[in-house]
Amino acid sequence: MNILICDDDKNYVSLIKKYVKKFFTEHKISDYEIHEYYTGEDALKDNAFVDIAFLDVEMGGINGIDVGRELRKRNSNIIIFVITSYMSYLDDAMDEKVFRYINKPIDKYAIMRGMQKAMTICYSRHDKKLMITSADDNVIINQSSIICIESLDRKRFIHTVEGKVYSSMESISYWYNQLDKDVFFMTNKSFIVNVKYVKSFSDGMIVIEGMKNKALLSRDKRKEFKQKVLMYLVSQE
Repeated sequence: MNILICDDDKNYVSLIKKYVKKFFTEHKISDYEIHEYYTGEDALKDNAFVDIAFLDVEMGGINGIDVGRELRKRNSNIIIFVITSYMSYLDDAMDEKVFRYINKPIDKYAIMRGMQKAMTICYSRHDKKLMITSADDNVIINQSSIICIESLDRKRFIHTVEGKVYSSMESISYWYNQLDKDVFFMTNKSFIVNVKYVKSFSDGMIVIEGMKNKALLSRDKRKEFKQKVLMYLVSQE
């Protein structure tokens, strides 16, 4: 997850960064990056896919509202916090679908509560329809109904919450590219798991709700997988 902070006052950038890091630390999450900038121009030079942005409205040059507008063109689901001491910008902020309007001086708990809500929203958006094409039929399902995709004997088997299993000739990498990475994780070369349905994991094995067989978890992916699960759990608090 990428967090962008942009304010022409370095003290505010440091303060917001401190509170954001505290939020993740309290939830034992390390799988995130914070990008900090002091001008809108520099912020827009960063090509990273930004999930959450904290933007000061009043900056010389490109202001926070305009920065947010450009960032939303890159990620329509970005969550934007506007930071300012001038309520006159409220209408402009609402026009740009700003998530939260935080007044200066910044309150720690406003940031912490905002981050909690932002995480919940991030993980509530992950549903879209996907088509499964087989030799006999074309089936359209919701992404959220997939609990696991298993690669076996040159076929992919898509397990769903309804208990149905669909077969597909598409590659495992094809399916991974179709799915939202925030909730789906390729645990090894043969499994893609929806973290929402993980019941437990240890010693290279994952127990998944609704599946008799366990999914395999590569040793080199265990740390990253744990972070993915923790991130999801935070969104449910």
